[in-house]
Amino acid sequence: MTLERHKHPRDAKRMLQAVRGVCPNCGKGRIFRGIWAVRETCESCGVRFERDAGAWLGALVIAYAAGIVSVLVVAAVTIVLWGLYQSLEWVLIGTGTLTILLLYRPIKGFWIWSLWAAGVVVRDDEVVDPGGPRRPREGDL
Repeated sequence: MTLERHKHPRDAKRMLQAVRGVCPNCGKGRIFRGIWAVRETCESCGVRFERDAGAWLGALVIAYAAGIVSVLVVAAVTIVLWGLYQSLEWVLIGTGTLTILLLYRPIKGFWIWSLWAAGVVVRDDEVVDPGGPRRPREGDL
């Protein structure tokens, strides 16, 4: 139990770094090379961010789910306050689109952190078996 408590703040810190676009492994390199484009590897520690094609499917699902939730909330609030009105569909389309566009990058950073925490995002020399676990890093408990 005490081991889990000790490890949790480090993971939360790394998660926030990744959401901000900083490498969760070293805390120095940048994850993104553009608005949404992810670097192949970290320029500081060499961690490879994408190992498989389709690695971003989870981030897309989370972003679309956030868009759906925001559309449902805006629809409920506006319908309760003003009822059904003309052009409501455009307000909802705009809400969903804007939510996805604004949240996709931080969600992608979160997804990279979750892959890093699961041991998928590692340096090429740390991969023992592409389908298996990674080698322990220095400082791992």
